[in-house]
Amino acid sequence: MKCIILAAGAAIRMRPLTNNFAKCLLSVGGKPILQRAIEQVAAAGIEQIGLVIGFQGEAIREFVKKQFPSLRIRFIVNPKYESTNNAFSLLMAREFFYAGSKEKKPDSDLLLMDADIVFSPHLLPFFLGEGSPNRIAVRVAGHHDEEEVRVKVDALRMVVAIGKTTPLSDAYGESIGIEFFASHEAQQLFETIEQRVRSGDGRNEFYEASFQAMIDQGIRFKAVDVSAFPAIEIDTAEDLRAAEALDLNQRVPLEKS
Repeated sequence: MKCIILAAGAAIRMRPLTNNFAKCLLSVGGKPILQRAIEQVAAAGIEQIGLVIGFQGEAIREFVKKQFPSLRIRFIVNPKYESTNNAFSLLMAREFFYAGSKEKKPDSDLLLMDADIVFSPHLLPFFLGEGSPNRIAVRVAGHHDEEEVRVKVDALRMVVAIGKTTPLSDAYGESIGIEFFASHEAQQLFETIEQRVRSGDGRNEFYEASFQAMIDQGIRFKAVDVSAFPAIEIDTAEDLRAAEALDLNQRVPLEKS
């Protein structure tokens, strides 16, 4: 398995905290967000990590090299981070995903995650242990609002719609920014993003638009409820304060549905 972590964005909504500082290097509980994520990916046994950087890229590179000198981390630069969105950043990591494969036929599964998520150390083992070939981590419990990337599912909890345009009333829950793809579908993901970028739409899209395109083509994604494990995406200063209040080691008992 390979892991791609997206850390290229400029975090405009968090200014002035991020005027000259990468959001993923902000600390929660005395530890930078990105450090927590990499530690948890490594603890899950994933040895090949691709980190896409852009804004404050050199600062991120220096921090990671100092903090994780023995890990195999490939730094991938999105030089157009100011004018593109995270789908384009993910496309920049295509070469990393294919590295070591023969004739561009990947033999690795893919864990994809955003670099601004603070989450329980128990979440990844649970999520990776779920058996579906392709899956999206979803927070079902708790309050939901219009700012979230929302997920709609069918009776088997297969995703039928994902994005911020999914009506809140139809949503099963919030996609927290962690996804798993079997190797073949990961290849299709990169092909889909490339097609959308070439058409002119994909440069400024969230990668969920490509997920939706794949779903519309018949590819199945399982929505995995990870509500039992505290997790929060850091988009605002308010989110940062909320993350500080989380007990990340707590496991929340959920009612069976």
